[in-house]
Order: sequence, then C-alpha cells, then structure tokens
Amino acid sequence: MKRRKLERKLREIARAHHLDLTFREGGNHTIASIGNVRSSIPRHREINEITAASIIRYFERNLDGKH
Repeated sequence: MKRRKLERKLREIARAHHLDLTFREGGNHTIASIGNVRSSIPRHREINEITAASIIRYFERNLDGKH
C-alpha cells in the first residue's frame, strides 16, 4: 500500500471519530496520533499490506468507544 493511501485512511478514521490526526518524525519512523492513541509508521513509500492493515486495525480497535 502506498504511504499516502495509508495516511488518507488514517485521516478518514480520525474524521469519523471527530479527532485530529497528527504526524511527527521519530528516530526511524513517523509517529501518527489520533487523539491520544499513537502508532509508528515506516518511512517507506510502499508499506507492506499486512503492516498497513495492522496499523489501521490498531487505530480502529483503540478508538472504539472513545469518541
């Protein structure tokens, strides 16, 4: 999955929960935050489908009931 597509999907999740999505650069990864839930995203242009799906699933599970 392209990194931009993953970022777009995370923006949709944040919008659905009425929260802000922020990115900050860590040492070797980008840190994505939606509300107070954080996850690291690899800095590759192309992200493995399994990795991208697990990042999306992580945010969806941890934001349920917190909006």
